[in-house]
Amino acid sequence: MRKILTKFFLLFILPISVFSQENDFQTWTSVSASKKIIKRTNLIVKQGARFRENSSIYSKLFTDLKIKRKYNKYFSYALGYHHSSDWDKHFDVEKKNRFYADVYYKDKYYKRYLLGVRTRWQTQGNMFGYNMALRQKMAFAYNIKKTKLEPSVGLEYFLYFDRMLIEKLRYTFGFSHPITKDLDMQINYRIQQEFYTNNPETLYIFEGKLSYDF
Repeated sequence: MRKILTKFFLLFILPISVFSQENDFQTWTSVSASKKIIKRTNLIVKQGARFRENSSIYSKLFTDLKIKRKYNKYFSYALGYHHSSDWDKHFDVEKKNRFYADVYYKDKYYKRYLLGVRTRWQTQGNMFGYNMALRQKMAFAYNIKKTKLEPSVGLEYFLYFDRMLIEKLRYTFGFSHPITKDLDMQINYRIQQEFYTNNPETLYIFEGKLSYDF
């Protein structure tokens, strides 16, 4: 397990300084609520906001609706819809729709190590056209003994089907901790890199998330 974590850490660190031309510090926030609707099936609603240019102005507002069903101990799957308002550098707003399907895998190792993998197929756009992408997210979490604190590291890549290239990578370091029995808090620091664009960006992101289970 130690060798796996070492390789995973190196995979995060080595690409961070490559190909970056523009940098920005952003803040991402979200609140989500999950409600069981039938056996093994939950409805999840998320509302989020993102701020760019040193977290000084709006970048995105979004609402996400998802139905997630547990298949067995290891696998779950979901269908979702995501609507966002995105502001560009000229303060013009663009409305976008996203439709997606997820498959989740989760397993514990040595009682305290948790591996999570999410595979997402999505199509996103508006009346002017849609782009399809595959998003693969992998994360390792560790539950610290005698506490409920759970640090984690994660990696996500975006493979766009129009050019069959990985055009975006996200590296995430964070931790989660329950506030109450039903309310969880998660704090992350994320680095996002773009590739194969005229002005690729490297974003340094502080993320705060609250999730509530009814």
